[in-house]
Amino acid sequence: MWMPPRCIDDHLATLKRRYNGRLLREAARRRAHLDYRSVRMGDGRGSGRVRFLVAQMHQAYYFGWTESACILAGTVLEQALILRLERRMEERGPLVSTRYGERRWLASRHDLLDLELVEMLDLSRSEGILREGRHLLAAHEIRWIRNMVVHDRVPVFRATDGGSLAMTVAKSRKGTLKYATIRLDTAEVEGLAGPPAALTGYYCVSRVRLILEALFPAEPTEATKHHESGGGLLLWQEQ
Repeated sequence: MWMPPRCIDDHLATLKRRYNGRLLREAARRRAHLDYRSVRMGDGRGSGRVRFLVAQMHQAYYFGWTESACILAGTVLEQALILRLERRMEERGPLVSTRYGERRWLASRHDLLDLELVEMLDLSRSEGILREGRHLLAAHEIRWIRNMVVHDRVPVFRATDGGSLAMTVAKSRKGTLKYATIRLDTAEVEGLAGPPAALTGYYCVSRVRLILEALFPAEPTEATKHHESGGGLLLWQEQ
């Protein structure tokens, strides 16, 4: 549909007011601090979906949409695990998962979609896809943070007596409520400005990228392909 120049100018003025110089500078600072490298996931089925979600996650983080960044980090984690497990099925055939003590065979993407995130992580560990404890711990931390964001509030890091940062998160919403402490070195986030919740967004984004590198251990290159940073997608969605 054709739009008169006046209409386009009005929308341009609105976007300039909403995404002003200060906001763009803060976004650029977060982008530079993240110092990411591209994660090569291949071009098979499902990889485009993961790349698109990664781009959305980055953009949400850059512009300070912490709730969206945390939720998208959890979604990226789930979809990346599904992609990696589906490839394992193609390599070795059906996989075996255990739920509530009952073994069952997983033979399709549909079966993987029926798994909870905890089950995906257990299966990834048993299959040797995620081997290191730090990756598994980071995945659970992202899960805990996302659950709190969705059901309660954004948890924030606070300074401790030792000079580091720490946050308390609920580990489970079923049965007896338990808590975990997530720690962050102040040196890692030196120079990052913004409200306290911005560090929560940084933590989720940086840790899910760490997990992606473990899931897809190809030789990393600078992020110039597929616009994984989100910079190539002008997704001006309202948040």
